[in-house]
Order: sequence, then structure tokens, then C-alpha cells
Amino acid sequence: MTIDAQEQQVVAQIANDYFLKELGSQEKADKALSKLATLVQEKGAKLVHLGNVLFLVLVRGKGVVEIHTIGTEANPIDLVKDFVDLTNYLKNIKTKVAYTYSEDNKFSRIAKLTGLPIKQKKAVVDGKDVNVYILEF
Repeated sequence: MTIDAQEQQVVAQIANDYFLKELGSQEKADKALSKLATLVQEKGAKLVHLGNVLFLVLVRGKGVVEIHTIGTEANPIDLVKDFVDLTNYLKNIKTKVAYTYSEDNKFSRIAKLTGLPIKQKKAVVDGKDVNVYILEF
């Protein structure tokens, strides 16, 4: 399935706005966009656009995916809906386990609001303490 030019423009705008806000300069945002563009061309990496958010879905094993969120919703309830929609998408592609992680704790509230059986635990990733959120289907 290919996406049309308008959809590509929206996706690029969401990613650029997010990276610009997170990284503080257009130069750094452009580097991040370039890395993202290279990554999503690999087998097992997919960008899913829901609402004003892009979900980077990385296959990490049979039925196991790692999720990264790019973008923001003005209203947290919209982000909750995006995550529920993503869960339905993942079920359709036979995902057994989905996980994400974050250094901060802001996702725990969203996780609770989804009503999904998301487990939370602590781990160390790249030398940093993170909160890991795991959903088993």
C-alpha cells in the first residue's frame, strides 16, 4: 500500500514539528528526519499515522514489536484513542507483544486511560533508567 502525496506531506510535517520541538534546531530535526526515513525503508519497520501522531513500529521478533511515538496530541484523550486504534491495528497483523519505553513517567496515565492491560516495569536501556510498558495480546 502506498500513501498519496498529501498524506506524505502530513506525515513529514508531524515528524518535522516533533523533532524541531524535541531537538531545538532545524538542522538537528533534518538529521533525525533523515534517520527516520532510512529506518522506515528497512524490512520490519513501519510508520503508522493515527490522529496527529506517528507510531514507529519495529519488529523485534516473531509477534513482538517495539513502538515509538512521534508527535503530540493537544488533548490527551486523543492520544488515548490513537493508542487504542494502534492496538487494533497490531492485533490485525498478529502481534503478540508490543512494548515501548520512556525515561519519564508521562505515559503511565495514558496507559491507564486506554483501559488496556498494559504492564509497567523499570529497566535500563542504553545506560538510562526507563519505564517499560508492555501489552500482551
